[in-house]
Amino acid sequence: MIEKTRFDLKPDRYPFFCQWELTCRCNLRCVMCYTDCFNAPEKLRQELSTAEVFRVMDELAAAGTAEILFTGGEAMTRPDFFAILERARRMGFVTDLFTNGTLIDEAAADRLAAIAPHRVEISLHGVTKGVFESVTAGKGSFEKCLRGIRLLRERGIPLVLKATAMTLNEGEVLSVKKYADELGVPFKLGERMRATLEGEDSPSAYELPEDRRSRLIASDPELNSEACAKPAPGACRSGETTFHIDAYGMLQLCSGNRADGYDLRAGSFREGFYERLPKFRCARKTAPLVQLSVLSNHG
Repeated sequence: MIEKTRFDLKPDRYPFFCQWELTCRCNLRCVMCYTDCFNAPEKLRQELSTAEVFRVMDELAAAGTAEILFTGGEAMTRPDFFAILERARRMGFVTDLFTNGTLIDEAAADRLAAIAPHRVEISLHGVTKGVFESVTAGKGSFEKCLRGIRLLRERGIPLVLKATAMTLNEGEVLSVKKYADELGVPFKLGERMRATLEGEDSPSAYELPEDRRSRLIASDPELNSEACAKPAPGACRSGETTFHIDAYGMLQLCSGNRADGYDLRAGSFREGFYERLPKFRCARKTAPLVQLSVLSNHG
């Protein structure tokens, strides 16, 4: 019998992956956005400062976190965005970025290339200006997004394109996927609409009815295969190896579940992850998280 190694004995709960919502600030006003209600001066002033972001980042590193996905809002609207991204890379984190792509000009693309993130995901809502800007409500945003995509590809930065299927772009989602295929980059179908951070259900006005969404997915073999491979309801593992931090320093199970939170400004990440997060509510889980004791060292 082969003796088990220490890697076989890793705990079931450890903070491997962090999705970090750096800000709710954004240069666009996408109609289905759930964070845009906090894209206002009084809320933006409450977001974590650079020093606070760095302190939490230090605690994540000490706890063993390996990968951080920076998102927003639009993360690149933070004046300290590149300082945060550069520091994360220097510390050895695998770094990912979700962005609308419109702020990626030549200078920004050069800085991203120098930092070398693991991947950048850009939301491309359509392949025509009319459809795209009916979603973003931003004049000129279509051309800027395409520019960002081009600049990243020219620099060899790993890129993913994604589109959320909704009533406004139903006829162009597969065209976005085809465009991604032509560029030789992966495509992701976005999630369904979710309520705003204020609890308003306004984004649902753009929700694609389930029968039409199902037909859309079924019409593409790759999307259909991916949908069939998704975990069954009740298999959610958030809070076990993945977790979410919002713009105000609240530790949560995931971006879609903010029912409970732990204030990282008032306490430590280690306490929040190991002592508080397992007790947070989640309707998608078949059973509550179980706190595991730390394994002893094995020689």
